[in-house]
Amino acid sequence: MQKVKLSKFNVFLYDYGIIFNTLTGYAIKVDKGTMEKIQKGEIPEDLKEIIEEGFADQDFDPDRLIANKKYLEPTLVLTYDCNFDCVYCFQKAFRNKSRVSETVVKGFVNYILRKRKPTRVTYFGGEPLLELRRIEEISNILRKEIDYSFSVVTNGSLLTPYVLDKLNSVGLTHVQITLDGPREIHDKRRYFVNGKGSFDIILKNLKYAQDHTKVVLRINIDVKNMEEIERLLKTLKDEGITNVRLDPHLVHENVFRHEYWHNTLSKDSEGEILVKFWEIAKDYGFEIPQEVFRLGICVAHIDEDIVVDPFGNIYPCWAFTGNPLYIKGKLKEDGSIEWVRKELLGERAKYVWKGKCDNCPFLPMCVGGCRFFAVLDKGKFDEIDCQKRNYEEIVKLIKYFI
Repeated sequence: MQKVKLSKFNVFLYDYGIIFNTLTGYAIKVDKGTMEKIQKGEIPEDLKEIIEEGFADQDFDPDRLIANKKYLEPTLVLTYDCNFDCVYCFQKAFRNKSRVSETVVKGFVNYILRKRKPTRVTYFGGEPLLELRRIEEISNILRKEIDYSFSVVTNGSLLTPYVLDKLNSVGLTHVQITLDGPREIHDKRRYFVNGKGSFDIILKNLKYAQDHTKVVLRINIDVKNMEEIERLLKTLKDEGITNVRLDPHLVHENVFRHEYWHNTLSKDSEGEILVKFWEIAKDYGFEIPQEVFRLGICVAHIDEDIVVDPFGNIYPCWAFTGNPLYIKGKLKEDGSIEWVRKELLGERAKYVWKGKCDNCPFLPMCVGGCRFFAVLDKGKFDEIDCQKRNYEEIVKLIKYFI
C-alpha cells in the first residue's frame, strides 16, 4: 500500500460508500475501511491506477477547460417579443415588438464565419419561433460553410410537427420546452397574452417532438407548484411522454420586477428540493442526467461564446439580457466586437473564486457561483455566490450511477 497525494476535489460520501471527484467526474464505491485508508492517502494496490487517474491531486484550471472546448457556442436573442405572458417572466418589464435587425443577423453570421470553428448556436427570446424565418435564413448560410447545428429555447406552443420538421431540415439538434405542472397549475402560470392556457397545445407538440428531436423539458419550481410536480410527472408518463430529459429549476428573483418574488423558494434549499425531485422522477421512470454534476464553466466565463440581443448588444449570459447596465460589448456588422465594459468579461468572471474558494471540493462544479445571482444578492458581478450547501446535497445523487 502506497501513499498518494489526493485531490482536494474528492467528496467522501460515507453513507453510500462512494468517493466522487468533482473535477474529473470519477466515482468509485468501496467499503468503509478502504474509504478511511484512501482518505488518509493510503491506496490499495488494486485501486492504484484509478486513484492516480481520477482522484489524485490536480489543479483546477478554467483556461484549460475552455481551451479544450470543441465547439463555438454563441446565442442569438431573436426577439424580446413573446406570445406568452408568464407570471414570473424576467423580461416582462422590457418586452417589446422589436425583432432582430438585418445588421445584427449579418454581424452574427460574420462573427461565426470569422471563427471558422464547429458551431452550436442557441436561439433564444422572447419566443424565438416568432422569428422562424430568421432561423432558417441563418442556418442555410452557416451549414454550407461550417460544421453547424443549433438548438431552440421555446415555450413549445409554436413547435408544431410542421415547424419541427422544418427546423430539423436545417440543423436542429434539440429544443428546450417548459411545463410547470399539470394542466390547471401550468395554465395559471404560463398562458398566452390573451389569457388562454397553453398546456394542451404544448403537450400535443411534445408528443411529436420527443420522437423527432432531443427534448429538454424544463420545470420551473416555486411555492405555487412545488407540491404538484409529482402529478405532472405522472401525467407525462400516462401520456407516453417519457423520451425527454427533465431539467428542474427554482424560480428566482430578478432585477427587473418584484411582484412575484414572495412565491420563490430559498436558494439555500435548492439542493434538497432538487434531490427530492430527482428521486420522485426516478420512480416514474425518468433518467437522472449526468449533467446534474457537470455544472462549472458557463457562457459567462467564455467571451467567445457571445450572447447577442436583437440590437447587437452582448451580455455575460442569458439572464442579463435586456439590462443596459450589463451590456459588455457591441456586435458590428462585419462580425467584429467592441468591448465596452471589460469588468464584465469572462476573463474576470472565471477567476472570482481565487483566494476565496481555492480549497472547496465543489469548486469545479461552481467556479465561484452564478454571476447573475452574485449581482442579485451581493450587488457585484465579481462577488462569490456560494452554493456549497446545495452541492453537498446534489452530489448524493451519484449513488444512482454506481
